[in-house]
Amino acid sequence: MSGLLDRTKAYLAVRRRATSAQTTRPVLTQMMQVHTKKVSAVAVFKDGRRIITASEDKTLRIWNVKKRKLVGGRFVGHSGFVNSVAVSPDDMRIASGGADGTIIIWDVDSKQMVFNPLVEHTSWVSSVCFSPDGKRLASGSYDERAIIWDAKTGAVLSTLQGWSPVFCVSFSPDGLKLAFGTEFTIRVWNTNNVELLFDIIIAQVQSIVWLPGGQQIVSASYDETVKFWDSSNGTQIGQPCTGHTFYPSLAISSDGLFIATASDNNTIQLWSTKLHKQIGQPLKHTVDVCCVAISPNGELLVSGDIDGNLQLWSVENTLSATLGMDSSYESFLAHRSKVKLGQNLYMDALSDADKVIELNPSSYIGYELKYAALRGVRHYDNALEAFKILLSKLDDALDPQIRQLRHQYISLSELENAIRRAIRAQLENAPLRLINTITGHICDRNGQINAFTGSTEYKELLLSLGMRVPLQTEFIREVVAGFFGWVMLSHRWETEEPLLYDIQGKEIYDLDPVGTIAKLQKFCQVAHSAGHRWAWVDTCCIDQNNNIELQESVNSMFIWYHYSALTIVYLSDVPPSSNSGALANSTWNTRGWTVQEFLAPRIVLFYQADWTLYLNIRSHNHKESDRIKKELERSTGISARALADFRPGTRDAREKLQWASNRDTTREEDIAYSLFGIFDVNLPVIYGEKRQKALGRLLQEIIAHSGDITALDWVGRSSTFNSCLPAEISSYKAPPYTPSLSGQDMRVSISALRHIVTVESASKLYTTLENLGVPRFANARLQLPCIAFPLTEVRQSLDQEGARRFTYHVKADGLRDLLVTTKDKLVQFSPEKRTRQTFLLVRPWNRYDLGLINFAEETRGVEGWPGFGFLSGDTLVGYPIHNEPAMRELKLMVRLRQPFGGLLLAQQWGGEYKRIASDNNITAQVRDTALVDDMMDVRMLEIL
Repeated sequence: MSGLLDRTKAYLAVRRRATSAQTTRPVLTQMMQVHTKKVSAVAVFKDGRRIITASEDKTLRIWNVKKRKLVGGRFVGHSGFVNSVAVSPDDMRIASGGADGTIIIWDVDSKQMVFNPLVEHTSWVSSVCFSPDGKRLASGSYDERAIIWDAKTGAVLSTLQGWSPVFCVSFSPDGLKLAFGTEFTIRVWNTNNVELLFDIIIAQVQSIVWLPGGQQIVSASYDETVKFWDSSNGTQIGQPCTGHTFYPSLAISSDGLFIATASDNNTIQLWSTKLHKQIGQPLKHTVDVCCVAISPNGELLVSGDIDGNLQLWSVENTLSATLGMDSSYESFLAHRSKVKLGQNLYMDALSDADKVIELNPSSYIGYELKYAALRGVRHYDNALEAFKILLSKLDDALDPQIRQLRHQYISLSELENAIRRAIRAQLENAPLRLINTITGHICDRNGQINAFTGSTEYKELLLSLGMRVPLQTEFIREVVAGFFGWVMLSHRWETEEPLLYDIQGKEIYDLDPVGTIAKLQKFCQVAHSAGHRWAWVDTCCIDQNNNIELQESVNSMFIWYHYSALTIVYLSDVPPSSNSGALANSTWNTRGWTVQEFLAPRIVLFYQADWTLYLNIRSHNHKESDRIKKELERSTGISARALADFRPGTRDAREKLQWASNRDTTREEDIAYSLFGIFDVNLPVIYGEKRQKALGRLLQEIIAHSGDITALDWVGRSSTFNSCLPAEISSYKAPPYTPSLSGQDMRVSISALRHIVTVESASKLYTTLENLGVPRFANARLQLPCIAFPLTEVRQSLDQEGARRFTYHVKADGLRDLLVTTKDKLVQFSPEKRTRQTFLLVRPWNRYDLGLINFAEETRGVEGWPGFGFLSGDTLVGYPIHNEPAMRELKLMVRLRQPFGGLLLAQQWGGEYKRIASDNNITAQVRDTALVDDMMDVRMLEIL
């Protein structure tokens, strides 16, 4: 509601009507005899329910306004008349000044002095006033001084000279200035440095107040005028208020719209601070009125007279009677409604808003207030109606200034469209079905949206921020994300898990809590306790009989886990109070699907069998726990970096395949399907195709998409899908073969080449390999770029009759002799005994060996690859390697000299090749780098 009062006043200035004030006589609310002698001062507590009075009978009393009763006993301590009283801003203390020259600070509850009376003044204390923060107290005295005290200790902070009796003191609303009235002047001081800012020459100033903004000072003086002064320089503003007799007391309303003066002609008069004119009829006493006060909440006007009587007037009734349909009354009600809103008194604010509407139905102001009040009491539907009327009032306003205000608001349709867009964006990455953790019902996306549009969160969002421009899309996204955020469950399937048809149309909390139903119920309860409305379980949130839905779910599951608000890992076989290591030994840690279920989410919590946190680690995210990361790193082989911040994709494929090599799945195809998200591939889900085909399609997609041939680095049995691929994921258990050279070794090796390889031959080979195409894999056929080394001899080792595996001595052109162990029985041949079938030992070609920068690797330059790194500044005798290309060519030659993982291929009748699987890595090495021509058999082979 910030700025509402300014808009109210602006509006009233535009529409001010010439309606004259009503002449109805104001109705007195209460009159009480509160003292036996004159009521010399009165103040109202901030709560508006109590009044403190000071009297010439030397006492103070607190009165309950509603009950019209004295609250406790009297405050007794002054030896003379009590001339002034003030209430601290927190309503906890009272200060009083007496004719005996003392000041007493009282504790309200105990009615006891906080400390001994303050006796610095030497004459009557005419006025006391607390600073707005309640830390200081100002007093004025006939001893021609004003004193500022520490309200907590009673110490004198500063003494200000008045040079004549000081009749009244008043702090500015910000507490930075103090004004006091004397016999001849108004003096205004800076309270920080006790500097006199200026004097205003005026006689006998009896009372001073500040307007709420602090820009004006209002004074009542013996010359029977009320004057307004600029608080920055002391110049008079406008004409004075006249027509009342001697004013001993002055009060101002909390909104600053009017002031009240007490007079010795038995009346109280109200004045407009804007027009400086009298408002309505005077309020009557039967004798002289000595003091007047207005409650901080603006509801009550209080006056005391010389007979000890206290009269209470309803400000609303008084203004209603005196102003009638005058716009000042409307403004007063609008401001009071705003004050009530600030105090969270929404029903009171609503009452005032309705009165504003009744006074001026064509005004938008009452509807704006009504909208805010209804929103406060959470009557959202009514608040929306009030808002719609508010917009229509602005649209229909005759005055262009009022219509201009319409641009400050967002239309409901625009806001609803923005919310719909945010919902669509949120649900793009959400599961198709979720369980409502509050109701226990499973909902599809329409059900989730309906739950939102009927929720308190949605209505609060519609009404949030006063629907002001600009449209705060980020806030909308936050609210939508908060409502639709879901919790995923990662667990090991047990027998008889509940499926979709078991819970659809039912409330899960009503089901018999046994077995896996109890697990489902407890999971939803834990998710709800964590502050989330939605939960997902793979057993019952997917229609297993719907192939289209099943395929979408399998391909989307990594994304669902990644964008979840929380993933809960339930370790059903980890008992309560387990020690570190129980997670590593859990069956959950052996299942295929659980790899992505831990890597994908951003926030994960592990729960033991009794649904207590694993190791009692109470952080909000176990992915940030060093203890858990170390345990998983040791047991899975997945680096701590990947565990904490995994990024899906085909990069580092061989490493990711090794992570899954020890995993099992119930359905054999799932060993491949569970890796779709990790490699960020989207493939058909075809249950029944069997493991080898499912894994083959995945590996084919990885190589075809990335050109990464590290997936060919395996040992074991060949797949029927393609002989270059393994039949089992377990073939990747062995660490990849990754020889590398240190920078120093690279330098030494390059230096050794100067006597062996010419620059021209190295450049020729580099160019040939650079022009070689990338691997292509489609329809189970692999087009593999490679350097081929024809086999010249295959000879079986002796004494292997009846063996399940066979070891062969193999010779190939340009390579050192090597051994190959395989289950396949190879045709033996030699130069003397040739075979018609062609066998090759090939080095699959990896373009990374060229030393070129892969610009797609944004976070990993050439130096990130083993053995890479430029030898800047190196010079080798006989080689023009001052430029980068020449250096790359020589580095390539060094790498080609290193051992490599080779593939043994046998040519088929159609000219294609098949890989002969081996039980061990086939490690080969060129015989002599000088024979560059031996390495020039560069081919693109088709492998079945």
